Amino acid sequence: MKGYKINLRIKNILQVICNENEYVTISSIAKGLDVSSRTVLREIHDVEKFLNQNGVNLDRKTGVGIKVIGTLEEKQAIINLLIEEKDDKIYSPKERKNIIISELLQNQEPVKLYNFTRILKVTEATISNDLEKTDSWFKNHKLNLIRKQGLGVYLEGREDHIRKAMVSLIYENTNESQLLGLIRQNLDDSVVADPNIEVSSRNRLLNLIDNETIKKIEGLVENMEKERNYKLTDSAFVGLIVHVALAIERVKKGDKITINQKFLEELKKCQEYLIASNLSVNISKCFEIEIPEDEIGYITMHIKGSKNYNNRYKAGKKIIGSFELIKLSKEIIKVAEIETGKFLGNNENLLNGLVNHLGIAITRLKMNLDIRNPLLEEIKANYTDLMRISTKCAEIVENHIGIKMPEAEIAFIAMHLGAAIENSQTFIKPIYRVAIACATGMGTSRLLATRIESEYENIQIVDIISAIYIEESFLRENEIDFIISTVNIDKCLKPVVIVNPLLFQEDKDRIVTQIKDLKNRNITHSYKKTKNIKFKDKLLSLNVYSGAIIQLLDNFFLKEVSNIKNVDELILEASRIIEKNLEVEEKLRIALKEREEKGNTVVTGHEMILLHCRTDVVQKLYFGAVKLSESLECLNGENKVENIKLGIIMLAPEDCSALQIEVIGYVSQMLIERVDFLKYLKSGESDYAFNELNDILKEFYKQKVNN
Repeated sequence: MKGYKINLRIKNILQVICNENEYVTISSIAKGLDVSSRTVLREIHDVEKFLNQNGVNLDRKTGVGIKVIGTLEEKQAIINLLIEEKDDKIYSPKERKNIIISELLQNQEPVKLYNFTRILKVTEATISNDLEKTDSWFKNHKLNLIRKQGLGVYLEGREDHIRKAMVSLIYENTNESQLLGLIRQNLDDSVVADPNIEVSSRNRLLNLIDNETIKKIEGLVENMEKERNYKLTDSAFVGLIVHVALAIERVKKGDKITINQKFLEELKKCQEYLIASNLSVNISKCFEIEIPEDEIGYITMHIKGSKNYNNRYKAGKKIIGSFELIKLSKEIIKVAEIETGKFLGNNENLLNGLVNHLGIAITRLKMNLDIRNPLLEEIKANYTDLMRISTKCAEIVENHIGIKMPEAEIAFIAMHLGAAIENSQTFIKPIYRVAIACATGMGTSRLLATRIESEYENIQIVDIISAIYIEESFLRENEIDFIISTVNIDKCLKPVVIVNPLLFQEDKDRIVTQIKDLKNRNITHSYKKTKNIKFKDKLLSLNVYSGAIIQLLDNFFLKEVSNIKNVDELILEASRIIEKNLEVEEKLRIALKEREEKGNTVVTGHEMILLHCRTDVVQKLYFGAVKLSESLECLNGENKVENIKLGIIMLAPEDCSALQIEVIGYVSQMLIERVDFLKYLKSGESDYAFNELNDILKEFYKQKVNN
């Protein structure tokens, strides 16, 4: 119904129930939308009203759920209408919290609750509840939230604490790389920070600093770098711009910062003070404001506590730093050696890295500047042993400077140690040994293996196995931690994660869940050395590889066909190309169809479908393609329609060896990695496609010869 305005939550509920043919429970809708069941129930009246006004009804059954009563066409018409409908923005609790914090940090005068109800379109009771949740955030930043009836809400606290809170709010919702993108692209809206934070909310959040201000400061800082040959790292570049931008906004409003005069006199002796002074002069000219001496002191602190490329690289392998820093770093390395049992004393890169890093870190700690590590949570989650070791190492620095080191800094030490320990062949981060299982061991399993190897550094693919014949002795001997399978496996000694061969986000979530479960157990691997392969055995293997390669080259085909209306017809056409005997052709069609029914084989984003199987119908390896004159609409693994232009056919004998499967599996892997190969297949250029296949198999054989 045109012109009938609904909110985003009603639209989401309508989309859920119109896409279902069965009754849907209120709790499942609430879970999917990440709201409470009570919230969903409040919207049901308007949901029903919208449906009625558009010619369909809503049926409710106690204990069963709700269901749209209408034909598929009527429900599709509702979905199409929803796409066109405008909706009122509903802010999530997280978005409301960020906006409230941002508004209060910017305002020196009390803010009426009405101001928040107008911006966020919720009741005063909701705002009051949100304020309760922000109270602890402000306390963590040494600020007090004051609420006075009739007056409003405001903050009490020191100016330096307010600025630190502003910086924290920005970094909590936009990481350094995204901030750099925002700065470099002049706050282009195409760069989205947290996907859970809407653009309008993010813009309000980043309104802590003016866009035009950022553009001008970026130019001033770049000029400073050129004039002083003082190239900042990306994180330091972003940090300095954010600090200066906030300072300018606060100075404009008359909120000046103060610094201990004795400490300021010490800062004036540093070369960084001269850099900060020159930068401040340019800021004053550009923005027509006076930068007080105390502000220059704070800019000095920020530059002094920043990493720059010149210091990092100018001495090559030579150790840079004072005697104290070298001594501290060597003591850290000794503790790490005791804890890991690995000799690290001769690692110059580790010593050099620690010396240079600690110099900056100690400076920041002494000046009470924040230390941020964007990888902190990941390191804590994946490298618990390394964090424990680094915490012990950090005690050496804490005892030296009398300051407690934050987790972010401990994680930086862990990063330095981790790189050195990994080079010493110590596995601090657990490596999970995985077997890939599928019905054939080729085609989709190889694509899946490629995706997993690129996505997960902590997963080692031991082998690709048959999902039908899983040998428990193989799982034990190879110390398999879990199996990733493209098809269901009923009974298995090890945990099984069922995924789509194209590895969608929900598949990744399942793998991460399995890894988290394994973290609770004490996993150890023997890491047995691979036995040297005898020369005769290698020759025999090469003989099998070469035979398989010849079969694939001999049995390659590429044919263009028309009037294909569905996958069944495509399978039938492929079977006819390979086998002329009608009886054998039918058996081959059935074999391909059975494999297709076990799992979707549309290769998302590449306009192709993999049709492959192992069968006793063929006695040799086959690889070929069917080019479609007209695109074929197929559902992919996410149940979305994709236009298919190419059918890839791969066949192997039922009793073929693992080495033969390895060859045809490598070809399927190259479909994605070798862009020209797929391009020639899609365009029907048989000779060029054959030459690509020839080169691919030649590369494979060379790898095996040189292993």
